[in-house]
Amino acid sequence: MGHSGFNPKARWDRHIPLENDSYDPQNLNQRIEVLAWFKNAKIYPRMFSWKNKIYKIKKVTYNWQERQGQETISCFSVTTGIDLYQISFNNTSLSWQIDKIIE
Repeated sequence: MGHSGFNPKARWDRHIPLENDSYDPQNLNQRIEVLAWFKNAKIYPRMFSWKNKIYKIKKVTYNWQERQGQETISCFSVTTGIDLYQISFNNTSLSWQIDKIIE
């Protein structure tokens, strides 16, 4: 007879940390402040503030949207000319966060 029941690991929309999951300093998931243009239903991030430092965005190298439950997250890969970052905008809470430093 098969096992039936709820399996929280089967959910595709969230990551459940395991005991052996290690901290990855590249996965930041920290709130930031962003100066952005909103034009013709598109978002154009221009600069962001993180850890009391201003980062001017030279170029958006890639952008995409993800769904997390009922929320839509607009994701951006941006470069300052030196480093590459992944930042995201939550269209429900209207908040920004820095997700990763990409090496």
